[in-house]
Amino acid sequence: MAAGHAILVVLIALGIGTVLNAPGLAAAAARQPFGWQRSAAVTALTPIRVFSDLVGLNWPHVALADVAAGATGSASPGDLVSAAAPSPAGDAVRATAPATGDETEPAPRRTPADDNRRSATRSDPLRLWVGGDSLTSEFGPALVDVAARTRRVTAEVDFRYSTGLARPDFFNWPGQLRGVATSVDPDVFVVMFGANDGQNLQVDGRVLGFGTPAWQAEYHRRVTTLMGRLSARGRWVWWVGQPGMRSPDFDARMSLLNDVYRSAAAEHQQVDYVDSRALFTGPSGGFSPYLDDASGNRTLMRQQDGVHLTRAGGQRLAAAVFAEVDARWGLTAGD
Repeated sequence: MAAGHAILVVLIALGIGTVLNAPGLAAAAARQPFGWQRSAAVTALTPIRVFSDLVGLNWPHVALADVAAGATGSASPGDLVSAAAPSPAGDAVRATAPATGDETEPAPRRTPADDNRRSATRSDPLRLWVGGDSLTSEFGPALVDVAARTRRVTAEVDFRYSTGLARPDFFNWPGQLRGVATSVDPDVFVVMFGANDGQNLQVDGRVLGFGTPAWQAEYHRRVTTLMGRLSARGRWVWWVGQPGMRSPDFDARMSLLNDVYRSAAAEHQQVDYVDSRALFTGPSGGFSPYLDDASGNRTLMRQQDGVHLTRAGGQRLAAAVFAEVDARWGLTAGD
């Protein structure tokens, strides 16, 4: 085959691959930091994604996502498809836009056991909702499992990869959670964000550099607004901070975010901050992939990327959070 023909075949193959995987490529472009590179990628890939959707050429991508969702069993297939490849930019905002102020959320069904009123029972279980970014992928199902064993809790989990509060143009968590508050009506929210939020913010066309005073003010506003919304109508919220990270730079970013979560939680009577950093600190006081489990056995708690939790790590965090929820709601107390 002539060299020119070979190049043409390669270009055609690349073009077909781009069209077939347009949803994933467009989602990856939307996740990039603000700047001309992201703008160019989104501009180039959006019409290709729209064309792929219209003519149904995205079916291989959707089919593979469905298979992956069925294999995990951590959440419903639809949730995991959305988690792996959310719609880019404007689609995500439109799909999960916050409800208008005219809509009202339901009143709380109960108050905690320590208020001596309506504690959870097997006939009237506590409604628990757990959600967040990919660090919730091991922790969330583990918490649902340990809570369900009490037979006094009904629980749901929803985690979305590559999401957070920094990029509502990619996935709008405040809008999503408003919908959860109305449709699921949980008594308790447990949320974990931050792993994807150590980046610049865009506000009214301005880019706020990470860690600057303007950035911290805006991120604090987003966090405290969401805390207020989740804890409305008497609901209780456990906001889980980020564990220590292996990369010193990334760890410093997560530490700054934890400071925001901690200070914002202190402003809300029914929001408790969970310090996961203390749970995953090694004997030397820093990051350690191995820690002793509940039986005293040295166990791998962190994945190889130095960020995510292993199953054992998820169970460790779930046990700590459940202990706090149990103390508040008396889930393991007798009927």
